[in-house]
Formats: sequence, C-alpha cells, structure tokens
Amino acid sequence: MKKRVNKLSRRVYVKGKKTYAKGQAPDLSKSNRYQNIISLMSIRVEDVHEANPMDRTGEFYFEVGGKGLLKHDYRIPFHGEIKIKENLTYSAKQDFTLWISFDEADKEKTRSIPIKFRERDATRDDTIIKTEIPITYGSGTKYEVIKGPGISVKIKISSRKTRY
Repeated sequence: MKKRVNKLSRRVYVKGKKTYAKGQAPDLSKSNRYQNIISLMSIRVEDVHEANPMDRTGEFYFEVGGKGLLKHDYRIPFHGEIKIKENLTYSAKQDFTLWISFDEADKEKTRSIPIKFRERDATRDDTIIKTEIPITYGSGTKYEVIKGPGISVKIKISSRKTRY
C-alpha cells in the first residue's frame, strides 16, 4: 500500500482498502453467489402506432417481474416514459439496468425473468413485446436482440460469480 500525505492538512491516509483478512485471498471458485443483471443497450423504432398522424413520437416503458418474483410488476422508468421518434434509435449512454439480483445456487442453473415492452397512449397501453429472458448463472455476458412489430430492443444479459 502506498501512503500519501495531503499537503494541506498533513493527514496520512492509505490508498485502497483490503476487504479480507491477512493471508486470506478471495477465492471465487468456492463461491455460490451470483450477480445477475439485465441492461438495456438500445431501442430502434421503425413504426409508431399513434392516433394522431402528425405526432410520430412513441412513449415506451418496461415492466419486469411477475410470476412470484415480486409482489407486482416493476416499471422502468418509474415515472414518465422513454420518448422516441419514428425511425430513430435510443441508445443508453451507460448501462440502463432493467433487472439486478443476487442469488445463491450450488450449481449453475437457469432462471427466467418475464419482460414486457409497452407503448403508452392516452386511451390505453399496448404490450408490444412480451417475452421471458433466460439467465444461466455464471454464463458471463451476452447480448440479445428482441424484435416486435416495428421495434427492436437490444439488451445485455450478464451473470457472474461474486463474493458479496
């Protein structure tokens, strides 16, 4: 560890922090905890179904969960919608997390997460894509494109071992 001195206060501090005991190294091969993440990468809209032909902007959101995973569906974004004009692509600048969980398993197993991609209108909400995303524990990172009528959604599915 490097010791640094702050010139203004003359306080000595240690850069970095060990999170395990002396002589103990983190061994992930014995760990049975997995971090599972589903993230949104981009949305491509080719056709928007709007009642007003002059307004070609769609308002979209996700519902993740259900089937006993949570008490209710988990809406993303919590408030408002993702607004995308026709023939344009929405790209997240950083990972736009749709689902995250920490799970324990003795061996690699697969878990399915139900996802609905919905378009919001003033009179009703239409479900455009309804699918289940399989997550295989410890499989690493993979990318998947989900297609619907006039829309394609690219997501990142990541599952890795963790000590936390």
